[in-house]
Amino acid sequence: MGRSVMYIQPNYNNISMNGSPSAFGKNGGWKNFKNRIKQSIIDAIPQSTFKDGTKRVENWKKVDEIMSRPAENRLIMGATAIITQPTIDYYNYRVDKETRTVSRNRTIAKIIAGTCVGILVRGSCYNLVSKMTNLEGKSKFSKSLIPKKYISEATANPKLLKNYRTALSTGAAILAMCVTNFVLDAPLTVFLTNKFNAKCGKETKNA
Repeated sequence: MGRSVMYIQPNYNNISMNGSPSAFGKNGGWKNFKNRIKQSIIDAIPQSTFKDGTKRVENWKKVDEIMSRPAENRLIMGATAIITQPTIDYYNYRVDKETRTVSRNRTIAKIIAGTCVGILVRGSCYNLVSKMTNLEGKSKFSKSLIPKKYISEATANPKLLKNYRTALSTGAAILAMCVTNFVLDAPLTVFLTNKFNAKCGKETKNA
């Protein structure tokens, strides 16, 4: 009858002088201590739930729908730019005052021209695409921009149709603006810049 022999192998890994795991070892107590501190902070934060009524949720949906439209989105971008960019140009003290004034006027003119033309082009493209993706329309062009195999899916999913309209109209607007940037934006920017410079020149002489 054979004897079974049990071998005990010593383990010296991560053992400190007092016999406990090393505080800075791979699985040491320091890491556990930090985790306990983090968990204590998280547990101390009070939990709260925000309750919105149906009306408020619908209002937020309307805001989201408006802001996601190409024309309205361009208006928001233009409003943000007119507040920030001219101020940055005018307070660029690395150049003289006259250069700052001309730069500011040109920036304002460029923003006004780009925003107005952008709203016109994007809004027109969105309205055109909406009319040609109207599932309830009666004309022969009402569904002309919707692939026939996706009509049933678009009918069942209004959000999908909305995103499709936005993407398609934005793409069409980008193509159109490749022309309008030269035909409308550039001449309007030059015209407004000259007007602003002339006005600033008169004010400087009268000052």
